[in-house]
Amino acid sequence: MKKIYLSLLAGFFVSQLDAQLTLTKAFNEPIVGDVQNQKEYDSLSIVVPKTIGANQTWNFTNFTANANTKSSTFVTPASVPGSSAYTGVTIVENQGSGNYNYWKATTTNYELLGSSSSTINFNYNGSSAIAAIWPVNFGYSNTDTYSGTVGGSFSGTLAGTITTIGAGNGTLIIPGGTNFTNILQVKTSNTVIVSITVPIATTLGITGVDYTYYHGSQKFPLLSVNYTNQGTGNTGEIWLNTALITGLNDKNFDATFDIFPNPAKDAFNVKLSNINNENATVAIYNSVGQVVKTISLGNASVLENNITISDLASGIYIVKTTLGDKSSARRLIVE
Repeated sequence: MKKIYLSLLAGFFVSQLDAQLTLTKAFNEPIVGDVQNQKEYDSLSIVVPKTIGANQTWNFTNFTANANTKSSTFVTPASVPGSSAYTGVTIVENQGSGNYNYWKATTTNYELLGSSSSTINFNYNGSSAIAAIWPVNFGYSNTDTYSGTVGGSFSGTLAGTITTIGAGNGTLIIPGGTNFTNILQVKTSNTVIVSITVPIATTLGITGVDYTYYHGSQKFPLLSVNYTNQGTGNTGEIWLNTALITGLNDKNFDATFDIFPNPAKDAFNVKLSNINNENATVAIYNSVGQVVKTISLGNASVLENNITISDLASGIYIVKTTLGDKSSARRLIVE
């Protein structure tokens, strides 16, 4: 059975930066058109950092990417055949290849109503699974039970329990070494018993534990660690939000190109060598690839400029510097 039936918090999002990161309905609830893109990373022999508690540091620096990617798009129920079977559905998460999660938003809650694929569907028509009761922050805790029916090529029933806690806060270091402070770690534990009657009577117990790491610069979690056990041992996956790596060029034209401080709040400095005295410019891109600021640096042999960013919203940006026909990029975090 696919992972979509276990990761009930795939729709959790983060609020803007604050003294303590808080998930809220106004900012965090998904809307039609939202897209989450992720790339998988391998731990190899490295211990996966997932300690809980205050003032933690979770270091994923040396984890390596593999070829796997995945994407989810939030769409209207009317655009997905069969959505009407999930009573109260307000938004559908399209995970591709015929896989869907069906969500319901109330004034205080964000609830999962079920999931479907081309061969099987889980409908929580007995009781939905509460993914969030807003707001959610460090110290939050909620346990909910859910139940329903199994359909598609199978028939049966299911019953489960999901516990969600704001488990930790601290610093996250993503693969490649970039640091993010003011991180909220959410731990989700989910156990479901599936009783199949057709085509053959069987009972399957499935458990899942997810650790997700949120920062105020991104609507979706920066990084997720997902464990699943279907009775044959644990399997684990590590997924990085690809917005953190889009636009980066690992082979920069000039290794001395630097921006500091990073993270920055009101301004940052750009410094680089320009031995050929070429004209230089800086372009700042937001998370969706739009140019939000362009600055001319001139053509001196050593370029150094203080760039004001007080007009930019908190988030992750790409700072692209161009010398003649060559360019280089650095990631900038604006707090």
